[in-house]
Amino acid sequence: MKKTFLICGIFCLVSNLFANNIQFSGELSTTWGIFAPGTENSPDLSVGNTTFSGTIDAYYGNSSLFFDGTIGFDLITKEYLYDINEAYLDYASSFWGIRLGRQKITWGKADGINITNQVFPENITSLYNEDSALAIDGAKFSFYVKNITIDGFWIPFFRPTELPLKENNPLRQKIVPSSVETNGFSIPVAIGNLQNPSLSLENGEYGLKISGYFSALDFSLYGFYGFEKTPSLNYTLNFENYMPSKITIDGNYNRLGMIGFDAAFPISEIVFRSEVAFFPQRHFQKSLESILQQPSDEEKNQTEKHNNLSALVGIDWMPSGWTFTAQYYFDIIFGDLENLQVKDAYSHGATLSIAKSFLSETLELNLSGTVGFNNFDCAIMPQVSYSLTDTLKASLGAFIFLAGPENVGTYGAYKDLSSIYIKVEYSF
Repeated sequence: MKKTFLICGIFCLVSNLFANNIQFSGELSTTWGIFAPGTENSPDLSVGNTTFSGTIDAYYGNSSLFFDGTIGFDLITKEYLYDINEAYLDYASSFWGIRLGRQKITWGKADGINITNQVFPENITSLYNEDSALAIDGAKFSFYVKNITIDGFWIPFFRPTELPLKENNPLRQKIVPSSVETNGFSIPVAIGNLQNPSLSLENGEYGLKISGYFSALDFSLYGFYGFEKTPSLNYTLNFENYMPSKITIDGNYNRLGMIGFDAAFPISEIVFRSEVAFFPQRHFQKSLESILQQPSDEEKNQTEKHNNLSALVGIDWMPSGWTFTAQYYFDIIFGDLENLQVKDAYSHGATLSIAKSFLSETLELNLSGTVGFNNFDCAIMPQVSYSLTDTLKASLGAFIFLAGPENVGTYGAYKDLSSIYIKVEYSF
């Protein structure tokens, strides 16, 4: 909260310098949905929120100021929403630039799959976040040499991924169950403290991106040294009258390093994309059983270190009003996984998206989906959108989650969250 007020205060002071060149824009949107027939909570509300987002762009010479904020109310969680999405000061000359403040950074050429972009936080508290990326508070230093751009990042303030941990969030039970079965007992689960890295110079995060833009090829090289954006968890078994009474979950964020690469090149009407990220000695979560079996008089180790490789190949094709996007991705964890929560050393899947515009681009049909090949579970997202005017758009869509034939799988775990929704957006 203090950091939020500080950002607002700095923004108000600096904005006086740009008073003569300011542009305002905004969007009012409301989304309402119900759980699909056949799910355990049908036909209860699955989403019910209304938000207003406002944007301010201010310019003065080679400098600019940008602010984007959101307020709203979520009927499902009974919470008022507010956030400063971005607020930064930017300066750019012909050969160098600097951006200071809260800013969104998106790495990689993947569509909806994080490969190199795993190093930045997300908001995964809802299925309905079209843009789940969270901004970081830091500085970006840029240098331009002909077709090459070099970006350096310093992030002194750690920001984790926002998790769906509130009691009334439908996603919570899919992340943290209310109880677990062990040795014939049903034991309640309570969430304790998730400890952020302390604010210090040595706990800063650093990134480097070198990009080349040419007529036949775009590419980027990446390097990152920081922290995981989701916590590693430690489980403590509490006893009452010599009987297990509760499991308390605490967590912390471990160090993370990454080197990566992406490239895109066109051949005729098709653009081919590839992306790869290597995480040396990455921390992976141990299973609940493995942690609880450790001697109680020793400090419990909730992770093991393993080398990790993630990669993706994809194509984009846009013939006469159609848009086709297909991707294949995989993730490899090297070493013995016996004690880990994850059991697949090689996990892989594919995504497909098809979109078509009609009626002078006022009507758009979109069908996208993801399938995990380990369990053949999948997520299917159809949507139809119609622009009633240049500023008013209505959409009807669905999230459909299907379990695999032999195992539930990642997407199948959400099968009872399948839902149908409508969304109306007014922009100005």
